[in-house]
Amino acid sequence: MPGFVDAHTHLFPPAQVARRAELAGSEPAFAEMYADPAAKLADAPALRAALGRAGIDRAVAAGFAFQAPARLAEQAEYLLAAAAEAPGVIAPLPCLNPAAPGWERDAARWLAAGARGFGELRPGNQGWDPLGPESLRLAHLAAEAGAVLLWHVSEPVGHAYPGKRGGIAPADLIELAARVPAARMVAAHLGGGISFYLQMPEVRQAIGNIYFDTAAVSLLYDEGSVARLVALAGPERVLFGSDFPLLAPGRQLQRIAAELPPDAVARVCGGNALSLFFGTATP
Repeated sequence: MPGFVDAHTHLFPPAQVARRAELAGSEPAFAEMYADPAAKLADAPALRAALGRAGIDRAVAAGFAFQAPARLAEQAEYLLAAAAEAPGVIAPLPCLNPAAPGWERDAARWLAAGARGFGELRPGNQGWDPLGPESLRLAHLAAEAGAVLLWHVSEPVGHAYPGKRGGIAPADLIELAARVPAARMVAAHLGGGISFYLQMPEVRQAIGNIYFDTAAVSLLYDEGSVARLVALAGPERVLFGSDFPLLAPGRQLQRIAAELPPDAVARVCGGNALSLFFGTATP
């Protein structure tokens, strides 16, 4: 059985953690989610400690959708450095802002430095059209580089919470994935309902490049939701993710593993992410 992988975590450089109030004053999306000092922010040592406690071997660390390119770059450099310090343990996914000039240059530089993709993408928070020309350029760039795009998918119904809005709508992600089928994409938070439409044959055929992660599932959906997702999408297209530091990886892993048979656990909780983000073949 492959080792466990948490495919959805978030890190901030200590300098940004120390500037929480400053960032909240000029980044509306960051303020919504993190202005409250009680909102958890984590650095790389905290992530490695959490993985150790949970018996998880590796993690995918995503960036935050800042608007300012300088803040995106600061976080990207930290994610890349954290990955370099622990080779094979952290797969970095710095975030991009396709509404900002020079984003393609940054994307190429970060890929050359070891980025495995980009995320967590939030076009609504940054002011770019998820079906516009910049988004299509991003998808084609990812396809050509073999990179993965992690999207915050906003479920259109249900209770409100900080950070719910600002991602990509399920229908828009379906259309984008169908337009650029060579781009591998992860729909966070069980895909915001996308998996329901996999029951439509034409949709299932069109979006075979979309994977689904389980980040924050216990805050959004009922018991058994991951098992139902696996039944719809197949165990090869679902990734365990905790949304650390929002939730503890160990507890989330236990919850999901209890819903699935052992062969599905091996893929969902490790094998799929190893293949997508670490270049390790899934058995």
